[in-house]
Amino acid sequence: MKRRTASRVVQVVLSIGMIALAVAALYISVLVFQRQEALTQIFRYNIAYSASQGMNELLRFRRTLTAALIDPPQVTKQDVELRYQILLSRLSLFEQGEFMNFVTALPENRETVDELASALDEIGGFIGEIDDPEVAQQALDLTAPLERKMVALASKANEYGATAQAEDQRQLLTLHWIFSSLALSLVVSGFIFIAMLRWQHRLQISVQQRLKATNEDLLRTSAELSESAAAARRANEELITQNLLFNTALNNMSHGLCMFDAEGKLIVSNQKMENIYGLSQEQLRLGTSLDMLIQHMVETGACAEYEAEQLSQMQCKLIEEDRSDTLIQELRDGRTILISHQPMRGGGWVATYEDITERHKAQAQVAYMARHDTLTDLPNRILMREQLEDILASSSDRGLATAVMCVDLDNFKSINDTLGHPVGDALLRAVAGRIRNTVRETDAVARLGGDEFVVVQGNVEKPEQASSLAKRLIEALDEPYIIEGHQVLTGASVGIAIAEADEQGGDLLMQADVALYQAKGDGRGVFRFYEAGMNKRLQRRRSLEAELRAANLDEQFHLVFQPIIGLGTNRVTTFEALLRWTHPVHGPISPDEFIRIAEETGAIVPIGEWVLRRVCLEMKSLPDNISIAANLSPMQFKRDDIVETVARVLSETDTPANRLELEITETLLLEDSRKLHTDLRRLRKLGTRISLDDFGTGYSSLSYLQKFAFDKVKIDRLFIKEITKSADQAAIVQTIVNLAFTLGMTTVVEGVEMEEQLRIIRAMGCDEAQGNLFSKPIPASEIPDFLAAHKLRRYAA
Repeated sequence: MKRRTASRVVQVVLSIGMIALAVAALYISVLVFQRQEALTQIFRYNIAYSASQGMNELLRFRRTLTAALIDPPQVTKQDVELRYQILLSRLSLFEQGEFMNFVTALPENRETVDELASALDEIGGFIGEIDDPEVAQQALDLTAPLERKMVALASKANEYGATAQAEDQRQLLTLHWIFSSLALSLVVSGFIFIAMLRWQHRLQISVQQRLKATNEDLLRTSAELSESAAAARRANEELITQNLLFNTALNNMSHGLCMFDAEGKLIVSNQKMENIYGLSQEQLRLGTSLDMLIQHMVETGACAEYEAEQLSQMQCKLIEEDRSDTLIQELRDGRTILISHQPMRGGGWVATYEDITERHKAQAQVAYMARHDTLTDLPNRILMREQLEDILASSSDRGLATAVMCVDLDNFKSINDTLGHPVGDALLRAVAGRIRNTVRETDAVARLGGDEFVVVQGNVEKPEQASSLAKRLIEALDEPYIIEGHQVLTGASVGIAIAEADEQGGDLLMQADVALYQAKGDGRGVFRFYEAGMNKRLQRRRSLEAELRAANLDEQFHLVFQPIIGLGTNRVTTFEALLRWTHPVHGPISPDEFIRIAEETGAIVPIGEWVLRRVCLEMKSLPDNISIAANLSPMQFKRDDIVETVARVLSETDTPANRLELEITETLLLEDSRKLHTDLRRLRKLGTRISLDDFGTGYSSLSYLQKFAFDKVKIDRLFIKEITKSADQAAIVQTIVNLAFTLGMTTVVEGVEMEEQLRIIRAMGCDEAQGNLFSKPIPASEIPDFLAAHKLRRYAA
């Protein structure tokens, strides 16, 4: 009894002591907070520092204004605006916190701050024009009276800050003594609590010993009960785990599932089943029959009622026959569901529901892509052959013919190279659309690949119908295209083959392709019907392609040279080198024929380097004041580092670069690419001269003469041919001559055949002329004799 009373006394005393300690600790925390707040005020609100900084920023602003008035200004407008913004931010600090108390303490402080704010506000109205000396002087005048007042404000702030600091120090000293007294009290109380806790500990040991015996009895009884409860809990946990795993597996299935017992009642379903048909948990509750489940599908709008009845009948038949099978159900939203029915032992069945919509679409897409072009969505070669055979059969049954047309775009490769493949692809899609809109619905259109399309025209009564369609196709495809902000110009060539009796589709396609080749060779933008002789020309072309690649350049090729005469001095200034090919079997091949083949096959690159080398070697036998001109192909710029090639040939042949003249054609300038500009500049930097050949043909533009720095402009022979009869031709030549003269370029007139032509171009101010009037192209061995004869004629004149 005494121990119990003593224990209660100890508890009461400890409780009172703990409350007292809590109150003391709380009070100490308040004192610490006050002390920290006082320290914060000392450092946070340093009024003297803020006032002096404001004064300094005013002085810096005025110095910056003064520097802006010096001629030339020593600072930029941005420096003055920066100083103004800093001074403005200082003003905002004057109107915050403890500094605000200092400002409102004395009227003159308030007046100084207000005057500063007024001056800055007025300056802010014209700070954007502060680079004007008058405006800067106005700002300087506005801030002049503030300099003295800001110094006074800083002085008063020092006094105010010193007074506030002394008061804060006194308060900190008071807080220090209070804090020290409380801390000492807590230390003494701690020793008292330790003594009482030791007493309490001895009392607890005595009570614990008495409780220990009782607790041992309870533990023995509890152990027996725990063992029984653990066994029951383990069994229950295993059951819960199995149910959880089953539900997890069931609801994470990729298929919907329904299990029915022998009486046809639903006993298991999963969430996937709900998702497929939009069913609720109530509609899939246990005990639902198959008929009711199908009716719920109708209610949710998943399928129509008649479709649900058909599904029910088929599934009921499987139940009666106790066999497994699969059913296909098309839902109203377009999805396709595969239902797998599987009977169970002892009665009942399991049905799984799989959404196979994407699989069906993928299979259909694969089948579609196998027979269509992915870029234009037109039929490809496979489907086109089937359509061609169908149209051939249908037309033949009616006693009518079938026309097969191969359509190929002109300059498509150039468009692809200059504007990029995305633009090229967009162009092909646009072309496909125009072809569809031009032909009849009964005609077939296909893309064979690249820029080649095929049109099959059935029920043709006479060839004129095919001609008419080909013309419409060429006209439609010739219209400009606007693609990704670019105006794209192209055209089309068409080859046509007309089916004769028992003509096979493959033969027609081959014939149309041969006719297309002929159309492109005849100038592009035209159509040609297949003729028997075309095969021979195609075979010749292919033969020349192979032999051109394998030809020994030194044995089969040679150069001839045509002189260019200076009209002012009547001297030979340059010889243009022209390439000739003598085939060992076919004899001489026209340059118009083999140069085109070399360009298209890329063989022009090694041939072009060979020409450069022969030109440099032949130049050594000429007088030093005569140059040789060699033509450069656009393909050499695209497939070769032409600058490196020219530099290497000049170095290896020890040829002065200023005696080599390089001629380029206008078709190269169509690209107007950065690389072309760079290559032309690098070629001129080597010392060579650059001439623009055949100016005025094809894609001629006077702007080329301004964009590119040429040494010479060669006016094409087409303008000279009719210059004696056509005033228009003469006007064009005169315009080119005048512009070239203005730009410091030499003009060369090609194709001069008659004295009358020479008289006219001389009167126009042309610098040089070239043509058969002076000499036809001659071998290098005849150049010395020609120069001697020309010299005699010049002196005789």
